[in-house]
Amino acid sequence: MESFLVTGSSGFVGTEVTRQLLEQGKKVTGLSRRVIKNSVPYIKADITDYNGLMEALSRKSFDYILHIASLPGDTGNPVEMVNMNVNGTQNILEFARKSKVKKFVLASSISAYEWYPATKFNPPDYMPVDENHPCRPRDIYSTTKLMQELLSMTYYYQYKVPVTILRLSAVVGPCGKGGGRSWRVFAEELAEGKKIQIPHFSKEELCHYVDIRDVARMFIAAAEHPKSTGEIFNCIGPAPVRGFEFENIIKKLVPEIKAEYGFPWSMAQGGEIEFDMSKAKKLIGFKPIFTLADSMKSIQEWVNSGGLKKGNITDENYIKGVKK
Repeated sequence: MESFLVTGSSGFVGTEVTRQLLEQGKKVTGLSRRVIKNSVPYIKADITDYNGLMEALSRKSFDYILHIASLPGDTGNPVEMVNMNVNGTQNILEFARKSKVKKFVLASSISAYEWYPATKFNPPDYMPVDENHPCRPRDIYSTTKLMQELLSMTYYYQYKVPVTILRLSAVVGPCGKGGGRSWRVFAEELAEGKKIQIPHFSKEELCHYVDIRDVARMFIAAAEHPKSTGEIFNCIGPAPVRGFEFENIIKKLVPEIKAEYGFPWSMAQGGEIEFDMSKAKKLIGFKPIFTLADSMKSIQEWVNSGGLKKGNITDENYIKGVKK
């Protein structure tokens, strides 16, 4: 049975990745710096503590490492950002090198190109943006994501660690924790039904999202496909959407709700962003299947099933498949 180590397994993306792996009958071990309340075996360790991490992982081996653990945004502390995102990544890469894994998959971000919410928008050189577009980050979060990529590719070229990098767009899904915490506020407004903050500056702004289920699907596909080794892939949804299209999707779910614009979160920067994912389809046969309408429906279904009343849905219930 194939074995997977998932760092950040109790986070927003990590929880869904773990659920899908278990659904496929894979052997999964989580790695987290906090106690994980579910039935999945896990290793409690801090990835920024090299000696402690190596001790926790001693005499252990895995076929695949999915490195998802990362600070989900700018904490305002550049030392913390570099320590967690960069040093933590190098520590995991060093374990991958020593243990000779079949594949190391890194969760990077389209912010590595440079685009990060609430920063001044700089138009891309061309659209749709593919993996060959220049990377020119100007904030600490985006810079640490690019540094993660550079480290990973260095380990690939110099030490022959089989690395694959996924640049995730704005990930959409229910539960709202970690990197998805803003979607919980969104879910609360959707449940109240009075007003909703559309994560665009305007009705015309074009942004690109990705459903959390597609993200998990792509992690698994990238891990297992031999042609993904040494490659960087965009991880995005089937199509970008404008603000008014986002509003129309919401009003089909809650017709009387009032949509408001001008909120700098998610991918909002006030311009137009569209990404290309043809490389993933060509090399590993992967394409996203969940639209933004599907994502919004999943959030509404989570709300209707009592997700908000339970607080952040527990890892245990999520793993058991309360949310499919």
